[in-house]
Amino acid sequence: MSRPIDTGLQQIKTLLLKMEKIAFESLDMALKGFLNQEDVHHQIRAWSNTLLILSEELEDKATEMMALHQPMAGDLRALKAYIKIAYDVERFGRYALDISELNNSLGSWEPITDSEIAIEDMGRKVLEILSTAMKLTETNDSSLVFKLSSLESDVDALYLQNLKNISESKAGAKTIIAYTLVIRYLERVSDHAAYIAESITYILTGKRMYLR
Repeated sequence: MSRPIDTGLQQIKTLLLKMEKIAFESLDMALKGFLNQEDVHHQIRAWSNTLLILSEELEDKATEMMALHQPMAGDLRALKAYIKIAYDVERFGRYALDISELNNSLGSWEPITDSEIAIEDMGRKVLEILSTAMKLTETNDSSLVFKLSSLESDVDALYLQNLKNISESKAGAKTIIAYTLVIRYLERVSDHAAYIAESITYILTGKRMYLR
């Protein structure tokens, strides 16, 4: 027999998946805008604000459910974890916004053509992480936790590789700053995706697991 709290939990999960889809689209557009030096800031800001509003809505709904429905231990774990995941997803939007601001804040720069600097590869890998995080949130498939952890390790390796290669580049100062900031933002997105995997594991097992 379905409980009222089950309906509420499903509504929260649906809201979370909506947020993750917006975050994915935001980061995808921000990366394309950066690589093509196109101004996508207005749209990314709108999405970032939407994610903030939805995160607050989710937190309010989860808090209300805790107060009204006397959740069981497993329900309470899920509510706490969903609030945390909403924050992580909101951060995705914030980092996408930071990337979209670079064209405006730094002005134009000459792109680095050195094939050793794998910004696009790192971006694709991070988008794959976000896609995996969405599937994990939707399905609670524990095998995806290990896939996400492996992808996060790949991003860390690309970050260090790119950082080294950028530091050795003869590009101009604006270019060096822009590329360094982008790979840092991507690395942070990857970290927050790992936090999502940790939160889902907590829902499923009641145990804390740290992937970083």
